[in-house]
Amino acid sequence: MLAAAIAALIGSAAVAYLVGYTLAAPRDAFMRKKRGTLLLVVLALTFIPLPPQLPALGEAAGPLSSVAGSLGSALAWPEALGKGVYMALWMITTLLGLLVGIRIWQLGTADWRSGAGRAVDSSAASRVIGLVPLADCIEDALDVVKRVGLTEREVPRVAEAMRAAGRRFADSLPPSDSEVYRLVSAHVAPSIAGAITGLVLEGAGRRITRG
Repeated sequence: MLAAAIAALIGSAAVAYLVGYTLAAPRDAFMRKKRGTLLLVVLALTFIPLPPQLPALGEAAGPLSSVAGSLGSALAWPEALGKGVYMALWMITTLLGLLVGIRIWQLGTADWRSGAGRAVDSSAASRVIGLVPLADCIEDALDVVKRVGLTEREVPRVAEAMRAAGRRFADSLPPSDSEVYRLVSAHVAPSIAGAITGLVLEGAGRRITRG
């Protein structure tokens, strides 16, 4: 029973983590979709309430020890583990799992507000799309592109986000296109500097938008 009690605590904490992750995940995450939500409900109803039921099961199995022998003894609640202590452990581990799932330490930050930093399957492009609108200046927007490690293949996915940044910060861009390129290349990888520069200039109305 001791092994089962520990496994139940781990299972409850793991599902609580999954609940927290789902609450904070981007909309396109699997757990936010219909099948994922259904799976989450089944797991939560199965594993989170399980630990509180084990002490009662252990009490019921106690009288069976004299009848069922080793089976009854295996199901009996271990004397070394107090029921009050176990319930406290259940509440603490479940709460911790939930808080870690929603990454409570990021509360209020750009990553937390965008949801981009929490999904395990989130790509660099999705992080750019989520974080660039929160930038306070064009340099901040470009730093996002650098920080997430955007690749050349992902540039088309962030095209509209970078054009929007160009529109927002058009008045603060350097006067010449070459200076804009130097600004961009100082913040992002050389392999994507030209493409990002073009998108920013398109957004600022200084270059014809490509289809």
